[in-house]
Amino acid sequence: MFTRPVLVWIVLFSACLFTACRNGLQGGGEALVQVGDRTLSRQELLDAMPEGLSPADSAEFADKYIRSWIDDELLYRVAQKNIPDMERIDALVEKYKRDLVIFEYRKRLLSERVDKEFDEQELADYYEKNSDKFRLREAILKGLFVKVPETAPNIAQLKKWYCSTKPDGVEKIEKYALKNVVIYDYFYDRWIPFEEVVNNIPYEFGKPETFLKTHPKLEFNKNGYWYLLNITEYRVAGEVMPYDFAKPQIQEILANSSRLAFNRELEESLYNDAEKSGEIKWLYKQAEPEKNDSIK
Repeated sequence: MFTRPVLVWIVLFSACLFTACRNGLQGGGEALVQVGDRTLSRQELLDAMPEGLSPADSAEFADKYIRSWIDDELLYRVAQKNIPDMERIDALVEKYKRDLVIFEYRKRLLSERVDKEFDEQELADYYEKNSDKFRLREAILKGLFVKVPETAPNIAQLKKWYCSTKPDGVEKIEKYALKNVVIYDYFYDRWIPFEEVVNNIPYEFGKPETFLKTHPKLEFNKNGYWYLLNITEYRVAGEVMPYDFAKPQIQEILANSSRLAFNRELEESLYNDAEKSGEIKWLYKQAEPEKNDSIK
């Protein structure tokens, strides 16, 4: 840690820095500490400092940050002198830099020219041709689920409403749910995993396939609550996914395919242009294919 005079300087510096600079005055970039030919500037410390620290916390952060910076610089100087193969490390750094630049360039091109939402017809056509590849790994269903205290009013009416998919029935249960239910999940319009539903119901369901085939609805009372589940559609594991459930996967498959095709075209185009312009110079003689002199 720093000596007392240095800590006093840090406290004063931090108080000034964060009451003045944070309120609009620009940091001057003055050097705070130097190790060899490397310096830590006031602006670097300011950029690293979290927002909203008190003067005392700012001083503590500055103390630790400056000490850490000094430790890193000293260790790096010693490491440079004692690592025998710095050339290999420099080569790795250069390769990483090249790879990162290429990655960022590809990402920018892809976002500008490739990444897009495919239209409904493209998605539907792909599903039609490849639907057998989209198989469910778990059961899914559509429906409505309600968990309500058994002391809630009009439970008998609720048991009629929750089985109705008509707009007026749904409207009644939604109004009821605002004041009375613990859980209300409307999923007539989307597929959700079977497990996601049953995790909210303390009922012994057994095998999903058996339950779904024999229970279009469930009314179950336990521990002071009614659990009401109405199932309008379901699919079991192993069946072909419904189109609307498979659609996000299809979107991603087509997007990946477009990215791969674009990358291949980009590389081919750059190669052909460089070859035509003479930018590529072969510095070795390419071996000619051997002739097959077979005896006839």
